[in-house]
Amino acid sequence: MRAAYEKYNDEGFEVLSVSIQEDDAVVAGFVQRYGLRYPFLMDRTGQISSDYRVVSTPTTYFIAPDGTIVDSIAGVVTGSWLEGNIDDYITT
Repeated sequence: MRAAYEKYNDEGFEVLSVSIQEDDAVVAGFVQRYGLRYPFLMDRTGQISSDYRVVSTPTTYFIAPDGTIVDSIAGVVTGSWLEGNIDDYITT
């Protein structure tokens, strides 16, 4: 996600990460360790996970500019998969 964000952000590709009931220090350490620049949001109560029906982590949601979920993938999204499918999700 980091590489895709850095490569395609100027073309409208955004990444928001939601951390589910994690400690702030754990999330900050993860962000720093991997040099992540996209926003990390905190789901402190688990409500967002419930609303989006997250059943495993990570889960990736592709959301259109109008807020409609256009796709979701449970599990790890590999860089090669994302690179092969990114055109479907970029809005220019």
